[in-house]
Amino acid sequence: MDEEGDYGNHGRRAWNRRKYCVIAAIVLGVVAIGAGIGIALTAESDDTSSQPDYVPSPSAGRPSTPGPTPTNAPNIRQIVLENSRFGGSEFDDANTYQSRALEWVLTQEIPLSNFPDLSQEEQTMQLYALACLFYATYAIENEWTNHRYGSDVALPRWVDSKGWVTDASNMCDWYGLTCNGKGQVVKIELDANGLTGSIPPEITYLKESLQYMDLFRNLVHNKGDEGNTFLGELKNMKYLYYGETSFEYDGIPTEIGLLTNLVEYDCSYTLYFGNLDGQVFSQLSNLNYLNIDGNSYNSTLPQELVDLPQLEYLYAGNSFIEGNLDFISQMPMIYELWIDENPGIKGTIPASLGTVSTLASWSATGCSLTGSLPAEIGQMTDLVQLWLYDNKLTGTIPASFGALEKVKLLQFQKNDFEGTMPEEVCTIKRPLGRLETLEADCDGEVECPSTCCTCCGEQCIDVRRRSNRKHL
Repeated sequence: MDEEGDYGNHGRRAWNRRKYCVIAAIVLGVVAIGAGIGIALTAESDDTSSQPDYVPSPSAGRPSTPGPTPTNAPNIRQIVLENSRFGGSEFDDANTYQSRALEWVLTQEIPLSNFPDLSQEEQTMQLYALACLFYATYAIENEWTNHRYGSDVALPRWVDSKGWVTDASNMCDWYGLTCNGKGQVVKIELDANGLTGSIPPEITYLKESLQYMDLFRNLVHNKGDEGNTFLGELKNMKYLYYGETSFEYDGIPTEIGLLTNLVEYDCSYTLYFGNLDGQVFSQLSNLNYLNIDGNSYNSTLPQELVDLPQLEYLYAGNSFIEGNLDFISQMPMIYELWIDENPGIKGTIPASLGTVSTLASWSATGCSLTGSLPAEIGQMTDLVQLWLYDNKLTGTIPASFGALEKVKLLQFQKNDFEGTMPEEVCTIKRPLGRLETLEADCDGEVECPSTCCTCCGEQCIDVRRRSNRKHL
């Protein structure tokens, strides 16, 4: 793929999940990893050729046949030592992931002839970075694996490790890697691949080329400054996903704000507990997609986030966000906004919402919204789907909602609405209009004939349907 290629990951958006607690999300992630690993190991038993013989086993963890040492090995060793992050002390113990990575690099004939545009140093450090990533996350225990598997058992391997730490000349064909024309790694896709241990800071040796990294749904545990702040060194990163992992920090690290090229960022359902700092977002002028679901921020959305000029997709559900809804009308490009399961979001729905012409998909279920629905929502002519169930809203459904010519879904149930569903709303149902789903408390205080409402009351709400919502 070209270095400037479009790495927009729409599939990642479709994986956005609604969950009720961070721990539940982590457990589900562990189960998913275990299931995937079980399938992979079963397949391995039928076809042992899928994994090279000298890929580390869970018990040994190191290649049993590292291969011959090339004549230029002393020079390669010196390159790594001169660029080491910890002054060379990381090699004092032969069992560190850095030592194991170096041991493998020293078996390769560098420079590689098929990457003529990269210097010997560039090739060496790129291979060393990738080997560090492998050895730091391949069947390595951490706090969460100990909880899941116990501390005295062999951990499962990566689900797919095809090519890794074998022949360096085939590096661009290793599973999950994409290179540009020069042979530099621009994309790492290792989502749901059974990674454990911790993502190593040596990944920053790829900072000149790496634009896309997907670590979604792995059992890695990166804690505190040591495990998080190095992410800010990945200066050319555009697409960064590590949702449903165990990255742990006091809020979102401010170093993420150094990634000024960032277009999409997902840190959902990690272990980020702490206030949202506006400094994280103040320089992210290219950010288009942001998923911060499932953490515990206990704060309002910073003005710096609200003002982001390119932000179209924001997901901040089940994240202890507080405040009112006045911020929505201040978002210049917002297209899809989901802020569900935040009881700290209170107050009325402001009439200014009617001026947000860009908003097409809005969900604010399970909050503490009160008051009536403003008639001005009927001016949101590009609105396609609206979820407002499980609040404390009162009054009647405005007839102006009948002007929502593009709307396909309206869910109002589990509120305190009363009166009759306006005929203007019923007439935009299919086949006369585009409205497919219309749900309200028509088994209670809201009168709505079966020819109009598609479902009545709380029975319409279930977690399965919510988690399978369609993104626009």
